[in-house]
Amino acid sequence: MENRTFLSSRNIGLDFLRALLILEGVLYHAARSLPGGNNWYYISGKNEADGFSALIEFMHTFRMEAFFFLSGMFSAMVILRKGSSFFYSNRRKRVLVPLITAFLFIPGLMYLISAEIKGERLTTQGALGAYTYMHHLWFLVSLSLMSFFVPPRFYQGAAALMRRLPFPVLIAALIVAANAFFVVKFFVKDAGEWVSLIPVTLRFMVFYAAGYALYLNSDQIPRQARSFLVNTKVVVALGVFCWLVFYAIFHFNITSSLKYLPVLSASVFSVIFSYWVVFTFEKLRMKENRLVTGVVDSALVIYLMHYPVVITFAWMLDRRLPDTLPVTYVAVVTLLGLACSTLIYLVIKQLPLLSLLFGLKPARVQKVSAIKSRG
Repeated sequence: MENRTFLSSRNIGLDFLRALLILEGVLYHAARSLPGGNNWYYISGKNEADGFSALIEFMHTFRMEAFFFLSGMFSAMVILRKGSSFFYSNRRKRVLVPLITAFLFIPGLMYLISAEIKGERLTTQGALGAYTYMHHLWFLVSLSLMSFFVPPRFYQGAAALMRRLPFPVLIAALIVAANAFFVVKFFVKDAGEWVSLIPVTLRFMVFYAAGYALYLNSDQIPRQARSFLVNTKVVVALGVFCWLVFYAIFHFNITSSLKYLPVLSASVFSVIFSYWVVFTFEKLRMKENRLVTGVVDSALVIYLMHYPVVITFAWMLDRRLPDTLPVTYVAVVTLLGLACSTLIYLVIKQLPLLSLLFGLKPARVQKVSAIKSRG
């Protein structure tokens, strides 16, 4: 079923896209400190920015969906080209080890920051309790579960089933499946973060399996790419509609069952967007350069490290920036979060042990590899 023309060589554009989807989380977490009724570590006194908040929330409804779609697609590619043994080894180095490394200190650090913000006394019980929360590491837990506990034959069977469906029917089936697990998540939301992770993982596994199937059934891509559903004008129009629905909920402070309408409408967009963005970026043939390569290489470490940094800056800068500039406030916090996290990445990159723990190749190893390739 493999199409040799689809991803026949490394596509830096899709790698770059996946990195951008990860890094958008920095902006999202910075924006969560704006007022708006959300439960967050620190809520600022800034004026509400309905249009901006609606945009951020809308972006969050398709960011991780597209990320898992790409992850599934690249997983299929690696398994077919290099075998399952290489895939599992790579997943351990690039996903599982960084997850364990980050979990060793992120919950404890977040407990210290949260206690300082709230003015609470530190306790041993509180410190131990902090490790019952995953914080922003949940997606690596979900990705590990999909990779290590679900055999490739399951995704291959799903791909064979998806192959038999007309593209519009496939899109509809994915939307229904993803929303079914969203409903399950709603019913278990009070059962704790680890229980809630089960339907969350299953929901994102729908996108992972769809991406996996896309690569296996890539001979169908030319026909799928011509569908009106992934026409750029249709995708843009649907995106604007979803943003407007989010805006209406924020602006009119709707608390009835209608508040779920933005998420439901965005669930349609997220499936369509996942296909559209792959079809679009795969054709771009972006040229590799130091900036693009740097973003791709650093994205995971920056994302892992930004969380405590962004929340701390959101707390410290609230009184230093006017309440009338909520978007500027978020922009400054985001830039500072990216800058500090990048500096941490550069330090980690220089140290072989830390590079190993965060799934990176040490800078010196990369330089030697580059010299050998030139020779």
